[in-house]
Amino acid sequence: MGIFQGEREISKNISQVGCGSWAEFRGKIVTDFFADGLFRKGEYLFRGQGSDEWRLSTTFDRWFDGARAQKDVVADQLLQEFAAECELEEMPDSLRNDQMAMLGLGQHHGLPTRLLDWTESPFVAAFFAFSGHVRRGISLEKYVAVWVLDSKNAAWSESSGCPIVKVPAVWNPRIKNQFGKFTYLKNPVSSLDEYVAQFEQGEVSLTKYTIPTRDFRVAMAELDSMGLSHARIYPGLEGYARAAEVRVTLGRS
Repeated sequence: MGIFQGEREISKNISQVGCGSWAEFRGKIVTDFFADGLFRKGEYLFRGQGSDEWRLSTTFDRWFDGARAQKDVVADQLLQEFAAECELEEMPDSLRNDQMAMLGLGQHHGLPTRLLDWTESPFVAAFFAFSGHVRRGISLEKYVAVWVLDSKNAAWSESSGCPIVKVPAVWNPRIKNQFGKFTYLKNPVSSLDEYVAQFEQGEVSLTKYTIPTRDFRVAMAELDSMGLSHARIYPGLEGYARAAEVRVTLGRS
């Protein structure tokens, strides 16, 4: 992977590419990683965040307050308690007996887990980065971020402490609609920022693209034209309601 225009290292093994507009990001996100301009699904993973200041930290690590040595124990306790609370739900045994499927289900319903959501699509990631700003009106964040991870790098493995996992979509259609995969941070550190800093310089890398938040209207409208709306990303009545809100909000802007 070469050096991209405007790329600079902001911390060990983390680079940043500043985009002046949504159009600039849209025009370069594929060609920066695929020299022939042909996107190949799965070679890279993408994650959108509503602020370029946020770390790559899981819900569990943002929630957890204790010694690092206890993290595995507490994470297991959370999953066991969630499974126990689901005892009366009409779930198939194939779901109940699949630890990773239950972990993903809990993650998408608010359970603190060590899973961090990623997607195989840069534009799904951009949707997540911008979508939270539609409702706010006046945004306090100047830039959103789309992170890029090279899934082929050996750092993303069980032996290194942070494998990439695919969670079964049983009872969890959001994973399928979001082209979702996860990093599963088992290393004692509390973020992927810290995780990649443990490796030698250049051994692994994360790239963060920043895009001005002020472009959220044009970005969300173009993403809608690609079929990426709340109705698609969050199937069901909640998604339909949020999609309606976004379209009315953008139409009144």
